[in-house]
Amino acid sequence: MLESLSKGLADRVAERWTRVVILPAALFWLGGGLVWFLGSGQTVEAAVQTVTKQVTTWMVAGFLVVVLLSGLLARRLVDPALAMLTGRWHRSLDPLARLAAGRWSRRITEREARWQDLAAHARGWAEERELAALDLWLRGMPSDPARCLPTRLGNLLAAAERWPADKYGLEASQCWSRLWLVMPEEARKELIGARERLDGQITAWMWGVAFLVWTPWAWWAAPVGVAAAGVAYAGALRYAGALGDLQESAFDLYRGALYTHLRWPLPEDAATERETGRVVSAYLWRGSQDPLPLRVE
Repeated sequence: MLESLSKGLADRVAERWTRVVILPAALFWLGGGLVWFLGSGQTVEAAVQTVTKQVTTWMVAGFLVVVLLSGLLARRLVDPALAMLTGRWHRSLDPLARLAAGRWSRRITEREARWQDLAAHARGWAEERELAALDLWLRGMPSDPARCLPTRLGNLLAAAERWPADKYGLEASQCWSRLWLVMPEEARKELIGARERLDGQITAWMWGVAFLVWTPWAWWAAPVGVAAAGVAYAGALRYAGALGDLQESAFDLYRGALYTHLRWPLPEDAATERETGRVVSAYLWRGSQDPLPLRVE
């Protein structure tokens, strides 16, 4: 699903390049300049005089070029950074990934058991509140603990990918690109906007981590960078949840259009929809030689 959103987002980067490309890079390099200034021991007046004497048009142009190129590089690295933060790591890290995913899997099992207990016997305001919190937490995790990824962000996005299959039998990996084409423009804009906000947090996380490079010149660069990366990661969790909700809503509202454009009869009732969805997903993935009942135009 994220691939379709990435392609749509690329069309909008040109519209908002100042905010999404230039501003974060400029803040990073200006932060580096602040580190240099504080470490140089100069007074503000002396620094202003030095800058006034040394800065030329070429230096300003060079700074802008560095800002632009580093900003564009950061945009290129958003998808790899997102893959890393979701726990889709290189095979050499498989033992670590399995260990981390196993911890999430055990948490799901424990909290699912607690949820079942509270759902059957919850009494009073405190237990009702705990039940609601557990329900929200479990919704943001894969329904099958075996599908867990090593990170919370990865599990949020993995859970969102499984919702259509769990509810309607429609596998997102097979159906999303087709559903994307039949959705109205406004729905696609909402989804692209949600992905843009998520990417913005991933970009901020990268710049926060990159800010650690100034630590040898100023000790405070480390806590600033760590704090910025932490805040950005928390924002990424929030926006990933919002993106997942929109993706689920797209299947809720427009799966009928998907069936119609595929010339496939709509499911007769909710009880049989999952099985119909599984058949459609398999049909889209491999086709079929069975005499399937396609709808006549």
